[in-house]
Amino acid sequence: MDCSRQCDSLRICIDNFVPSDFVVPRVLAVYSAAITLSEDDLMKAAIELALRKGAKGEQLREIVLQSYLFLGFPRMLSAADCLSKEIGCSKAADMTLEVSSGEAELWSNRGVELCKKVYGGNYELLKSRVKDMEPEVFRWMIFEGYGKVLSRPELDIVSREISIVAFLMVENRPRQLHSHMCGALNVGAPAELLRSVVSDLREVAGKGYQTAHGILERLKVS
Repeated sequence: MDCSRQCDSLRICIDNFVPSDFVVPRVLAVYSAAITLSEDDLMKAAIELALRKGAKGEQLREIVLQSYLFLGFPRMLSAADCLSKEIGCSKAADMTLEVSSGEAELWSNRGVELCKKVYGGNYELLKSRVKDMEPEVFRWMIFEGYGKVLSRPELDIVSREISIVAFLMVENRPRQLHSHMCGALNVGAPAELLRSVVSDLREVAGKGYQTAHGILERLKVS
């Protein structure tokens, strides 16, 4: 990534962001781009923008929490630190380190259910491919990713998938980007919303925009 150019482009995007529709999911996508670049000043500016445009603090926290699945713990922790300084710490009760049998069953069941929604008819192909690479990873994907994190009720799945698209655009991860752009449509994201997010992040994502635009064309969404 050309981080300096991308940071400059995102600053311009934030300063000039005036969406007329799909405001909250689009501004959450801009915040996701800021988390991906992991610059405190940009994350702060994106938080301020999101709150002005009607996003809630809990929605921003959910974007931070899910970011580790796609960007890793270091950037997630940096984003969590920045967000807590801007809006305060989460008021959630202290969580025990122990995972109950009920939690484990819930995460497993809803992980399978959500993964099937996101991947649609490609779920079995995904399962086969990942298991061929490393069987344990598919188990983690279902339990940890889709069950524990992405199924949390505090943020709707369309906003989650749109924000994942933003992560992957800025990172320019073609295979995963294709999967989650399809996933966004599979869980009910309007095609116009997906096009808008790709357009919003055009200058920020650079090569990632070219990748996303090509995917839109192949999906006949452009």
